[in-house]
Amino acid sequence: MAGKGTDRKGKAKEIKSTLNDLGENLAAFTLPDSLPCSEIEFPILIKKTNKAKWTEIIEESNRNLKDIENYVESIKEPLDKTPFLKTEYDYIKDKIFVYLIPALEETLFKAELWDALKSQKCFFNGIDHIVQILWNNNPRNPERKLHNLHLFNMPWVREHLKKKPRPYYPKSWLWTEEYAATLIQKTIRQYFVQREEEVQEMREFWKKLDIEHGRSDLETNPYLAKKFASQQGVHKI
Repeated sequence: MAGKGTDRKGKAKEIKSTLNDLGENLAAFTLPDSLPCSEIEFPILIKKTNKAKWTEIIEESNRNLKDIENYVESIKEPLDKTPFLKTEYDYIKDKIFVYLIPALEETLFKAELWDALKSQKCFFNGIDHIVQILWNNNPRNPERKLHNLHLFNMPWVREHLKKKPRPYYPKSWLWTEEYAATLIQKTIRQYFVQREEEVQEMREFWKKLDIEHGRSDLETNPYLAKKFASQQGVHKI
């Protein structure tokens, strides 16, 4: 019991001495007048995070899918189509639009110069101008570019006008705007109806049936019959 009492007194003295030392140190400590900026911790401004926009996410996803599709198409080996499987679309794009689109652009430019888009009775005829450009720039007859004949100086036009002369006034001068608009709308509606898949299938059926009736050798010539059967979309609009 005597040993325990002495231990408690010793520990109490040690605690008292450490508290005295701590108090002296705190009394001697003073804050400096200023601190360098490197030692100061400034508060960090927490910015509010924006919520995800689904439109941007969908657009980015569509772009990634488009890139993947383009890559897949680029690594595919091009397959040459057989003559029987070539479509009218390929022929129009590679053989006709190459010459037709520049002719249409030049015709629109000339029509703007003649003010044909505003004046009903105009001397400029857009269809005649397109025919003139296409005939003079025919790739099968490169010598025509050297002469660059006017439409009414072409031999075949002169022969045609002798048989069927033109009326004095074109229809564009005689029709009213309401009647012309009605005919244009009728033609456009007819075009969109005829390009429907069901209508195209029915038109193709009757055209092939007419050809079969007119070609009796289809039954006796298997090669010709196979060639005829492989032609998909004959004369599609």
